[in-house]
Amino acid sequence: MAVFRFELEALLSYRRHQLDQCRQLMAEVLADRQHVLDRQAELGAERGDVMDDIRSVNETGQVDIRKAAASRYYLSQLDGETRALSAQLGRTDQQLELCRQAVQQADAAVKVIEKLKENRFRQFQQKELKQEELALNEAWAATARPR
Repeated sequence: MAVFRFELEALLSYRRHQLDQCRQLMAEVLADRQHVLDRQAELGAERGDVMDDIRSVNETGQVDIRKAAASRYYLSQLDGETRALSAQLGRTDQQLELCRQAVQQADAAVKVIEKLKENRFRQFQQKELKQEELALNEAWAATARPR
């Protein structure tokens, strides 16, 4: 009995490797995106704390001008970093979309080759079955002949 050997096995392996790489890159981009979101949340909380400090100082009636100016400056720095993170989040979302498209294309390429492999295997099985059937028929015919 013959052994099935798919002639495009190396290509299938290569396509699967590409798919794995695309998925890995997408996971890295998702991790970067989550890092940006976490940092944005941290900055939001920090900004809220600074605003609470400014409000509490204003309620006491005694205003330390240097402290207030430093707090306002720090708020502007936080706002600048927040804007930079928003821009980075936009770039990360674009990268994520490109990765999704690459994963879809790589997955489609793998599926096409896998389907071809299944079809070729089915053809191989049918051919083997037909050869077995012919061999059995010949053996039966040889034994059934009158001598």
